[in-house]
Amino acid sequence: MWAEYGVREWGDGYGVQEQGSASPVQVGKLNQDVVVQCDTSEQHIYWTLNGEEEPMAELVPEGHNLTILGLDLPATGNYSCWAGPILLDSTYVVLSSTREEEINVSCQAESYNGSFHCSWPGPSSAIFRARLTRSNGSVGPWVPVASDHGWFNTSLVDPSFCLFGEELHPLQLHLEGLSDTSYLNLSWHFFVRDIVRPDPPQDLILQQRGEQLHLAWAPPASWPLPKSYFALLYHLQYELHNGTQVEQFVEGVEETPVQAWGVAVRISCRDPTTPQPGAPGAPGWASMPLITVALRLGPHNEM
Repeated sequence: MWAEYGVREWGDGYGVQEQGSASPVQVGKLNQDVVVQCDTSEQHIYWTLNGEEEPMAELVPEGHNLTILGLDLPATGNYSCWAGPILLDSTYVVLSSTREEEINVSCQAESYNGSFHCSWPGPSSAIFRARLTRSNGSVGPWVPVASDHGWFNTSLVDPSFCLFGEELHPLQLHLEGLSDTSYLNLSWHFFVRDIVRPDPPQDLILQQRGEQLHLAWAPPASWPLPKSYFALLYHLQYELHNGTQVEQFVEGVEETPVQAWGVAVRISCRDPTTPQPGAPGAPGWASMPLITVALRLGPHNEM
């Protein structure tokens, strides 16, 4: 719908006003009067709503103003003022939504670098924009939000985030959304430490050291250093040739001896300082797929 009015992305250049004619979008409250203004010097004008001269709404024109009596859903839409066939001005009127609790926003950071990604479901006809109130109190610019068949996502960065500093104040994510009939305005507070979900481990290999087998791996490439400060908790699952299932947890290391060579291995990790995400496999654990690891000569192999 918004593409019809030239709006495909909603960033800093597209405003919303509670009242007045300074913006192409005007927000009103349910069952309250709304005044729309026509920005023109023409004396004789008339109004249309969504192209109709006699809409199903109670409208009172007076000079360059149009009063919408008791705004409701049928009275939302595109109000245009005309001088004969000439379009003078347009304002899109929407209702202030009270459905904030229905927007389920999920944010996730892959590391402690101050950048994160947020997503949420919504009406496929809607457009959103987002901005961040940063940890130092400054307010970031509005950024447009990508949409894909009713699913919305955006990436944001807090350049003032300190990798080794203590988070004393939460970040605030502010969202504004427009649908065919409604305007949504909501905020969400969070700490980066609560949304960190590391990428899966990498470079899983099997090494033989004398008569002992070792599984070795590397932390995610996106994970910060030093490893001694940013330790990860790893969960290993492997299956032996006889079908025995082995499960093991290790923290702060990237290798472990194994009982015998297995045919398939899965390793997952999480930040042990974040809130407990539940059992491995639940959100918060980043897992490699179940893979078969070939025995290879590692740098510590004894020949």
